[in-house]
Amino acid sequence: MGFSLHLPTLIILSIAINLMIGGLLWAIYYLRGRQYCFLLWALACGAFAMGSVLAGARAVVDAPWLTVFAAHAFLGLSPLLLLGGLLRFSRVPTRPMRWFRYAFRIAFAGYLLVLLLTFQNDPLSARLVTTLFSAIVFGFAIYCLNVSATQPALPRRVLQVLFSLHGMLMLAQCLVIAMGWFGANQIDITTNAVLQLILVNHILLATATALSLSLLAFTRSERRLRALAEKDGLTDLLNRRSFFREGVRVFEKATLDRQAMAVLMIDLDHFKQINDRWGHATGDEALQTVARILESELRDEDIIGRIGGEEFAIVLQLSEDESLPVITHRLLNAIARKGANVNGLPLNLSASIGGIERIDRHKRFAELMLEADTALYSAKNKGRNRAEFGELMSLTETV
Repeated sequence: MGFSLHLPTLIILSIAINLMIGGLLWAIYYLRGRQYCFLLWALACGAFAMGSVLAGARAVVDAPWLTVFAAHAFLGLSPLLLLGGLLRFSRVPTRPMRWFRYAFRIAFAGYLLVLLLTFQNDPLSARLVTTLFSAIVFGFAIYCLNVSATQPALPRRVLQVLFSLHGMLMLAQCLVIAMGWFGANQIDITTNAVLQLILVNHILLATATALSLSLLAFTRSERRLRALAEKDGLTDLLNRRSFFREGVRVFEKATLDRQAMAVLMIDLDHFKQINDRWGHATGDEALQTVARILESELRDEDIIGRIGGEEFAIVLQLSEDESLPVITHRLLNAIARKGANVNGLPLNLSASIGGIERIDRHKRFAELMLEADTALYSAKNKGRNRAEFGELMSLTETV
């Protein structure tokens, strides 16, 4: 018993699924404030559905310009629109995006020219040109996903796999068409069955790709919302709530593993005078400068947060060869040196630091924060631009 699928049913199913997916993507575009990538992805589904409708009309309409040339023009446009949406989603800068648009237009014009030169001789030639063009576009889409490391990893990898499968299906279709040419340009029963299987797999892949595109977009939106909830909008450091959460985590681990850790409270000296003299915009730039100084002077595993107006906090995971006074001295010097001039203005930034190292009597992270804050006020009262420590350290550091 030979393998057989009802081709008209497959074509109708493919058209219906692409229209439903396109409608879903258009609805997402409409509901998400006109996010343009979803419109392009919806148009890609619509172009594929239109191409399938025109190609299917070949059985009842003898109009090659419509059922072959126009049909394959839409089928070739579909992966280009998908790729364009992917580039828009990746937020490619304006100038490269302009060059991409030119490249797309040239590629599509070249594709139409080759299609024009081949479709009248043999409809299979048009299918071969379209499948090769689609395979090339999907290959470029895989490359774009690979270099776009800022996108969420899981949906990006899923899309890479799906695009790879799409490309391989296109190449397999090219091979099947080429094999069909050996029978006086007639596709035999076996070849036709293989093409039907390819169409079935294309339907499944198209559905999975549309879902993955939506997953990619919503995952990035979720990451952005999480960043807004966890990060300080001005300095991009952890906000107070997130800093306390991470501090508790490190404190509990250090207590369990009996590892050294410390907390620093940092307050910029005379910050109100900066705002009063130079304006709040300059004050914001000063805070951003200090945030970048702290990030450059500390390690990736150290936790830095902005917990108040001009107040920062740090959780240090100390090793045996690290000294808390040495670290604070380095920070004070870096702030004084790099903050002397901010955007051409002589701000002469300085800071006061209060620090405390964890010992066995500390039962909660909040206790470390309270003692570090007490040490900070001591540094302020003793003249500022200095570091004071908790009861284990009476040493002070002055720049």
